[in-house]
Amino acid sequence: MRCPALIVDRGKVTGNARAVAELCRSHGIDVWGVTKGLSGDPRLAEIYADAGFSGICDSRLRNLRKIADSGSPLPRQLMRIAMMSELKELAVTAETSLQSDIGTIKELDRICVSAGIRHKVLMMIDAGDLREGFWPTELPDAARELKDLEGGVKIVGVAANFACASGVLPTRDNMARLVECRDAISGITGREMPVVSVGGTCCLKMIEAGLAPEGVNVLRICEGVLLGTDTASDRVIPYLARDALTLTAEIVECRQKPSVPVGDVGYRAFGEKPVFTDRGLRKRAILAIGRQDVNIDRITPLDENVEIVTASSDHLIVDVTEAGATYRAGDTMSFRPLYPAMLACATSEYVEVIFE
Repeated sequence: MRCPALIVDRGKVTGNARAVAELCRSHGIDVWGVTKGLSGDPRLAEIYADAGFSGICDSRLRNLRKIADSGSPLPRQLMRIAMMSELKELAVTAETSLQSDIGTIKELDRICVSAGIRHKVLMMIDAGDLREGFWPTELPDAARELKDLEGGVKIVGVAANFACASGVLPTRDNMARLVECRDAISGITGREMPVVSVGGTCCLKMIEAGLAPEGVNVLRICEGVLLGTDTASDRVIPYLARDALTLTAEIVECRQKPSVPVGDVGYRAFGEKPVFTDRGLRKRAILAIGRQDVNIDRITPLDENVEIVTASSDHLIVDVTEAGATYRAGDTMSFRPLYPAMLACATSEYVEVIFE
């Protein structure tokens, strides 16, 4: 096996996806699977389709093109607000997008009319997380401006993200405001808008408790399905497998060294000034993976007696003095990634993503 590798247990991810789909269906909510966690891997899109998800979301058009080229039957949605420079590509790559700028929506409408394309748009609402989205007080004027689109773009509802930028969690109140925003836009434009879409694994907790207001009918999700965790709520989701993904790297050196550097200490390559505790001689292993590939603060060794010491761009240094195994060069070591680490590994061209 090539190292480093991010190993995906297809069976466990499929089980997680089916569990989420079943839960949401029981509450009248469709699920759209976010693929950016594995950099738009078509194999993940295939799992989402098999689990009964209603669509695919990604923040990069390049990823959505990969999925389209793979023959996935699911509709595609661009969930990062579009750049003006990519609207022509958006029109032919995704059936739906999330938008929060009036000028962008109008230009997309013009492009779609010229190309003979119908494109669905969800108006993003800022529900308090202070990322993208119309502020609710802007909606009446925005709705009036968008009332007379030429027919290329059809506004089908509203959407919001939670806990992405500022950590604001979903509540019954802020989710209910989304439904109110949808109804206000629909009233001004005179058009039916059936979709209220919420983003983030943190929304699962509301759905589990039956607290999602009537009218919220789409969930966009990634982390829970892949990792079985909800970082925003700081919880492990009890009915989902947490060990579906494993990061494996190869040891390239293993020997005893002092625990404190010898010489004057300045700043590391990534700008931090390290602090060390003298623990005497320690056995250290160096692995062929580094900060260029992974967020080292968001991985946990599966051997609980291994301790991460530090990393450069290309090397991860771990203390194996009390490890449960005898490590040497050529051996592999495995880690459990959290969301930021998974995202970095899947994006790095130096880490192979393997489905087993």
